[in-house]
Amino acid sequence: MKTKVYLLVLLLLLLVAGLQSQTLSQVKLGVIGGLNFANFSGDDIEDLDDAGYDIEGRTLGHIGIIGNATVSQNLALQGEIAFSMNGSKWEGTYYDEIWLEYDTTWKHSINMLQVPVSAIYTVNLPELAFKPYLGAGLSASIPISSGFSVELGGQDEDFDYDDENFEELSSFVLGYQLNLGMEYDKYFCELRYERSITPVFDNKYIDDVFYKNIKLLVGFRFDSNF
Repeated sequence: MKTKVYLLVLLLLLLVAGLQSQTLSQVKLGVIGGLNFANFSGDDIEDLDDAGYDIEGRTLGHIGIIGNATVSQNLALQGEIAFSMNGSKWEGTYYDEIWLEYDTTWKHSINMLQVPVSAIYTVNLPELAFKPYLGAGLSASIPISSGFSVELGGQDEDFDYDDENFEELSSFVLGYQLNLGMEYDKYFCELRYERSITPVFDNKYIDDVFYKNIKLLVGFRFDSNF
């Protein structure tokens, strides 16, 4: 765990160093937030799908503080410290020891402290009032709260991922993101695709599950620069 925390701190330091490498007048701070259409992917999820489970996404949230440092006329470094809600919903059929059939629903929740860093390229279109942009980058996440609920036979029960006999959650997750957005004056909106590179679960039986998110975000940059 300590090594993974050090990696997150290192990414934060790289972000700060990137911001400080610019003049103070070139760094803009703001807030960002919106919806996270979250789900899981990977071979283990495909196995569940083949076994008859219905794998569905969950509509959750994302909120954070965002910084933008100009590198050149059209290129910027964008960093963020955010609270991101992730998860998935699985529906299937459970058979008990005497083969009675029950409809079962699993709802997974993984709330993460996330640090995404992207290189942003702004498309120069002088005839437009808004500025479209695209980008790509990496992110580091540490789960700060998590768990799942199971609805079986009309009854709900909540569990933690570290409960005995249940899959352990990874304490550190690396991922990547693709950014597509537009900016108008101090306001901007962004469509972001995210996927983890390292697995969500740290378990030898479930070791090929990754988060897969589509985020619809809006933001506001402050008048004064940092």
